[in-house]
Amino acid sequence: MTHMIERVRMINRIHAALRSSLSLEDIYSIALTALISRHGLGFSRAFLFEVDEVAGELRGLSALGAASRDEHERLHAEIDREEERLAHMVQDLHGLDEAPRGEESLFGQSLRELSSHSFWITTYQKFSAANDMQERLRRVRIPWRPRGTTDAAARFGDPRQPAPPRAAAGLLSEVLAGDSAVLVTPDRLAAATVPDDVKELLPHEGLWSPIRTQRGVRLLLIVDKPFQDEPLDHLDIYHMEWFAGQLALALDNAEMYTDLETAYHSLRELDQMKSNFLATISHELRTPLTAITGYVQLLLANRVGPVTQGQKEVLERIRSHGELLTGKVNDIIEIAEIDSDNALEVELKPVDPLNVLMAALPRVESRRGQKRISIEPIVTEAIPPVWANPESLERIFFHLLDNAVKFGHQHGHVRIDFTPRGDELRIRFIDDGIGISAAQLKHIFDAFYQVDNQLTRSYEGLGIGLAIINKQLALTRGRIEVESEEGKGSIFTVIYPLAQTS
Repeated sequence: MTHMIERVRMINRIHAALRSSLSLEDIYSIALTALISRHGLGFSRAFLFEVDEVAGELRGLSALGAASRDEHERLHAEIDREEERLAHMVQDLHGLDEAPRGEESLFGQSLRELSSHSFWITTYQKFSAANDMQERLRRVRIPWRPRGTTDAAARFGDPRQPAPPRAAAGLLSEVLAGDSAVLVTPDRLAAATVPDDVKELLPHEGLWSPIRTQRGVRLLLIVDKPFQDEPLDHLDIYHMEWFAGQLALALDNAEMYTDLETAYHSLRELDQMKSNFLATISHELRTPLTAITGYVQLLLANRVGPVTQGQKEVLERIRSHGELLTGKVNDIIEIAEIDSDNALEVELKPVDPLNVLMAALPRVESRRGQKRISIEPIVTEAIPPVWANPESLERIFFHLLDNAVKFGHQHGHVRIDFTPRGDELRIRFIDDGIGISAAQLKHIFDAFYQVDNQLTRSYEGLGIGLAIINKQLALTRGRIEVESEEGKGSIFTVIYPLAQTS
């Protein structure tokens, strides 16, 4: 029973170590160490070959183990002493654990996992430094072709390349086409006519097992027990097949993590390219727009000669639409600058939110006046200052007011109230406009998202006002909450910490 319990603990340690590793180098190191350790699966030596179907060969990847029985015993004796030292250290540290007797705290779990990882690392370092088996294996190349391919296919169309030996291909094809470990005797290996350096490395009876991931066979794992006085048996085969499954799962996890990391960096690069493009094209647009509106102002002021009343009306329309377009270009530049990697940190200081609101109101006056919408700040008591950036706060207020007016009805109403709550100030923008459906609420802070996305839209705009608000809040430690019901209006609540006043 004690032996069985130790086996279960060993399996759990190996499983936990492989599961927690995300780099291929760590996985290979832990795998090889677990295979040859007396506190692992107890083999003498372990060899990993990488399967390369494109090149039609197996390449030596990594190996661990001793070159002789004396070296094997000496290294394990050193490791046993190191494990005993680690056990004493852990026992001393457990004395600091305040968990009740019989229970293991998070501190105790961490100690146990740390000692286990330290043991794997020690074993790997001692064996890998003992001999040159690793370097010898990495020079090994075994010709191979998948079962069912012709000699011509194995040479990939190049008649000058010799086909892999049939005996070698037969052994490898049998192993790599299956899902279980194969016991390979010295006689069978000799008949396989593999390269001489493989015979020198693997002169003993061994277990050969494919490591099959979701992407196919990735590795060939070989273990042997030349330095133990017992042959390979059915229990070794069982442990080998279990371990191959755990190793394949660890490789799948590492590959998924790598794929996600690569995709993330690719998306970041694409997003940066998008921001750079927007910034560049916006600056290129703003230059001629500035010239257009400037010349229109000169014409309206009769600086280049008299203009008729009809011409003035046309010029006023050109000026109005030019300013509108300039505002959109400025918004694109702003969101591109915030998204860029070179975005600067803004300075935070005590800010009077009512003064900032009053500064933002004139910027929406033209649109507000056209729709006869009333904007009413509600002030019932002194409004405390908030910890914010005045320029960022004005942009936030402007875009909230602009949205409320844009999506408001003729003769509608917009109210702004200020409510201190704890150490924060809640500033609500309440409108009676078209509202937002529950399905659209989760997207409204996405750049270029349009609530009204029909080809014949009733409301103009690029769909970046709320995205700018969200990004400005992130830069200035504020946040926003939204309540809305389609057809009944919306409430946007901006929340900022109160400024500390002495």
